[in-house]
Amino acid sequence: MMYRIAVIVLCLLMLTGCWSRRELNDLLIVLGVGIDWEDGEYLVSFQVVNPSEISMQKKSGERPPSTLYQGRGKTLFEAARSLTAEAPRKVYMGHLQIYVIGEELARRGISEFIDNAMRDNELRMDFNLVVAKGMKAENVLKLYTPLEKLPSYSMQQSLRTSAKSWAPTVAITLDEVLNKLSGDGQELALTGINMIGSPKVGETKKNIERFLPPSRFRYTGMAAFKDDKLIGWLNEKESKGYTDITNNLDSTSIEIACGGQNYMGIEVTSSDSKLKTKVQNGVPEVNIHIRAEANIVDRACKDVNLTDPETIKRLQDETKQIIQSNAVAAVKRAKKMKSDILGFGSQLGKDYPDFWRQAKDNWNEDGFPRTKVHYEIDLFIRKTGTIGNSTMK
Repeated sequence: MMYRIAVIVLCLLMLTGCWSRRELNDLLIVLGVGIDWEDGEYLVSFQVVNPSEISMQKKSGERPPSTLYQGRGKTLFEAARSLTAEAPRKVYMGHLQIYVIGEELARRGISEFIDNAMRDNELRMDFNLVVAKGMKAENVLKLYTPLEKLPSYSMQQSLRTSAKSWAPTVAITLDEVLNKLSGDGQELALTGINMIGSPKVGETKKNIERFLPPSRFRYTGMAAFKDDKLIGWLNEKESKGYTDITNNLDSTSIEIACGGQNYMGIEVTSSDSKLKTKVQNGVPEVNIHIRAEANIVDRACKDVNLTDPETIKRLQDETKQIIQSNAVAAVKRAKKMKSDILGFGSQLGKDYPDFWRQAKDNWNEDGFPRTKVHYEIDLFIRKTGTIGNSTMK
């Protein structure tokens, strides 16, 4: 008898698998979120999919592939719920791809909406966060983009491709942001996104009816934070140094002057960075060791003999100087802002925990700026392409 009761109970439990189901027709699929601070309130923008416009079977072409819904409130939850006064369905955040933070809000502080995002059980941790440089986040999400119909998807793919092939950008996800905001000895840095051209034109279909869209997005510079507040921007050179030091660089391009306005093109194909720390007479020191491999991809100066080992050695030395120059610029900028975005304190805490316990409370203001930094760069040119010296005159 007990066996039959147990079987019946198990069967009943299996029948409850769809009790909380929600049909796609009842949801707004959110791919991009923009958050701004305006008139003392949060302005939340949700970029949602228009399924009929991206379907391969049926599409009218009369409506944009995505729609923007906005809400305001004193809290993020209030702002998100207030947009239901306009939205015909409930939003679903499980497919979120990119989170755009307005610069004004970033300077005010981001810990509140990070906390809000972490409490949402529908949110995954793999979407990327960027900062709208000198503009509102809502303007970025209104942009018509070529090739990819969905702007959020286009922005996410461009960010991840750029992070792998171009040094001044890093694709940071929510879990990485949380680790940096929660840990000691390393501050947060996010990639900046900017608009080229008129945002008004970018909101219309005319923006994608030309070979070169008059309005488009571009990732530019790194936004440096202190605690949870944006305090400054790194330029392209400093951003390259940041990605190299923090071991986020996969591949990039380096140009070496070789006479007149001609440059040799060097492609860095791999880079590995390691930090080692020590304490001498109460002063922390950091040794940055970068080991990279590269190929020659452009030979604009025909008098450069690529079959000569001494030429390769000279090009290696000049490339190392540029890599070190980028790293020096990043360290100098971080020290000036008194924000350890490079993670020196984090490594020091691992190597010298006793010293770190005494230094961490005043690390950004005192310990980090007076840290001595040494550089050790190893670079090896492995290939010169499919040919050595070109036979063209």
